[in-house]
Amino acid sequence: MTWSRRASLVLPVLLIAAGLLWIVRGGGAQGPVELTGRGAHYTVRLELEPGTGPREVRIGVEPRAAEVSVFAVMPHMGHTTPELAAPRDGTGRHVARGELFTMAGAWELGIRVRGTPGTEVITVRTLVGKGE
Repeated sequence: MTWSRRASLVLPVLLIAAGLLWIVRGGGAQGPVELTGRGAHYTVRLELEPGTGPREVRIGVEPRAAEVSVFAVMPHMGHTTPELAAPRDGTGRHVARGELFTMAGAWELGIRVRGTPGTEVITVRTLVGKGE
């Protein structure tokens, strides 16, 4: 195997490792993050602080939903978190409270929405830095 061939295989791995290290050392997003996802029946808009430990996730759903819950999956590590109910608050949004992210890295949030149009899980992705 030539040097250039080895470099073309190793360079992407090093770039991914550097990105994850940057997140873990606190270089990731500071403050709330807004995420949007669309499914066959619903559009969801989330606002959350992507860190470890207990968090609050605010979820807007269009059209209006009867029930909303959220869970997190870290696909490359095989981690998943229990599903958190997100009851409606006084502003018409749904709010889930609890621990979604157990460690820094790339996570997928699953938002389960139930209502008149049907039930579906909408997935959005986020990067999580170190916790407070």
